[in-house]
Amino acid sequence: MIELIKTANKLNKINSLIHIGGHIGQEVNFYKSLNLQKVIYFEPVKEFSDEIKKKINNLPNFVVHNCALGNQNQSKLINIADKGVNDNSGSTSLLEPRRSEISFSKKQTVKIKKYSSFQYSNIDLAVLDTQGYELEVLKGFEDKITTFKFLIVEFSNFEGYVNQPVYKDLNKFLVSKNFSFITQRKKVLKIFPNTTSGSYGDALYINNNLLSNTQIFKSSVSYIVSNNLISDLFIKYLSFNTWKEIFKKIIN
Repeated sequence: MIELIKTANKLNKINSLIHIGGHIGQEVNFYKSLNLQKVIYFEPVKEFSDEIKKKINNLPNFVVHNCALGNQNQSKLINIADKGVNDNSGSTSLLEPRRSEISFSKKQTVKIKKYSSFQYSNIDLAVLDTQGYELEVLKGFEDKITTFKFLIVEFSNFEGYVNQPVYKDLNKFLVSKNFSFITQRKKVLKIFPNTTSGSYGDALYINNNLLSNTQIFKSSVSYIVSNNLISDLFIKYLSFNTWKEIFKKIIN
C-alpha cells in the first residue's frame, strides 16, 4: 500500500488523506514523513482506535474516528480476528468470515457511518482497507467520491468473507464513478479462484478529471492486462526478470 501512495504522490501531489480501517495505525510514521496537512483515520474497534490515538497524541494534523464507514448509518456486529503468530487481527471484518486458519472468537457492536455524513472536503486520497467491505464504504461516499484525486482499495477475486464483492465488482463501480485503474500490488495464491483462495491485493485508482481520454482508455486496457490468467501465472510462478531472461533466450 505504501508503494501505491508513493506512486499517487508522484502523479499529483497529495496533501491530505483518509485511511479507512486503520487497525492500529501501522502507517502513522510513513504519513508523518509525507508532511500532510490532514490525516484522518476511521477505525471501528475501540482497542485498535485507542492504539492509533496514542500514536497521534502530539500530531495536530492527525484525527481518528472510532467508527466504521459504510452505506448506512447504523450499528452492527464486527468479527474481530484473534492475534496469531503473525498478528492476524488486521483481518477483522464486518462481513462473516469463511473458514480459514484465522480464528474469530470475539464480536463487538460498532457504529457505521456514511462518509457523506462528515463535513470533510478537499481530501486528496482515500485508503480503503476494510476486509471485504470496500464496496459498501464507496457507496457511502455518495457524491463526495468525486472530490478525491485518488482511491486505494483492497481487493480479492474470491469471497474470503461471505457475500464479499470481488475485484471485478469494485472495478465496475469505480469506473462508473469516473475513476480509472493505474496500478496494483497483487499476490496470487491460486490461479483458478474458489471460495477459499485466489488472488488479493491493493489497487490504485485516479479521478478521470486528472486524465486525458487517451489515458482513460489505456487504463482500462491496463486493468485487463494486469488481471487475467497469463498475468497471474507470471506473478505466481516466475518473477518478471526470470520471464525476461526466458524471452531473451527465445529471441536469440
